[in-house]
Order: sequence, then C-alpha cells, then structure tokens
Amino acid sequence: MQNSNQPPINKKDSHFLTQLKRVYLAFFDKPQTMKEVDFSTGVMRESICRYCRTLKLQNQLYPIRKRYCSITKHLATEYTTNPELILEDDQLKLWE
Repeated sequence: MQNSNQPPINKKDSHFLTQLKRVYLAFFDKPQTMKEVDFSTGVMRESICRYCRTLKLQNQLYPIRKRYCSITKHLATEYTTNPELILEDDQLKLWE
C-alpha cells in the first residue's frame, strides 16, 4: 500500500525508473559510451540519451574522456556515474 502523501506510480513511470537505474548502474560499474551501455543493458540508445540528460541535470553523470567506441568505432565520450573515477582538472589549480 502506498503512502497517501505520494502520487501513485503508474506503469510508465515505473518502467522509466527501472531503466534509469539500470543505465546509472552500468555507467557506475565501468566508464562506457552510450552505445556500449545500450549493448550491456538492452536499453535503447534513444532512451539512454534521455536518461543521461536526467543524470546530468542531477550532477550524477560525468564525462571522463573521448575515445573510440568499441561498438561503433567512432569517436565518442566515455561517461561514468562513479564520483571516484572523475579526473581532477589541473587547470583549476592555476588560479590558487
């Protein structure tokens, strides 16, 4: 039974939250491109773009580097949701 203060969660919202969690955990396990997350989770690439936007707005998705994707063989950004894997920017230290 749900708390009366919370709005009911419909099936569409539940599906969104489940996929968002899968995408978050895939990026957390190891830095990947969006297409690699598509293959590892089964979540469509188009949906991953939307989830990445949500995670970026919440400051939970961090770009790591540019590299060639193992699937598309094109240059792509590698992302992570694990804050321990973020590289510190040495340029910010110039102003100290």
